[in-house]
Amino acid sequence: MTIQRWILAVSFALATGGFLVQFWPLEALGILLAALTGHWIVAIMIGLLLDLANGAPFGMLHFLYIPFTLLAIVASGARRFGLRYFMNSSTQETL
Repeated sequence: MTIQRWILAVSFALATGGFLVQFWPLEALGILLAALTGHWIVAIMIGLLLDLANGAPFGMLHFLYIPFTLLAIVASGARRFGLRYFMNSSTQETL
């Protein structure tokens, strides 16, 4: 159970550090860490908080109003898809 807490703490620390130094790949890394380890609710919450704090992006990506939340949803879906179709959880039969 302590590993789960460390993963969440590191995820929040990465997202917060990225926000404080205005380095968005660090924020995205924190969201991806939370989403790909199975904490999809936490990843979406971090994404919503970062979207509220940063506001909508400008430039070519101005139509993405909530980019970090969309990243969290896509990463959570990719994890779920990967677990369902690519990572077989049943035991392997051997000869």
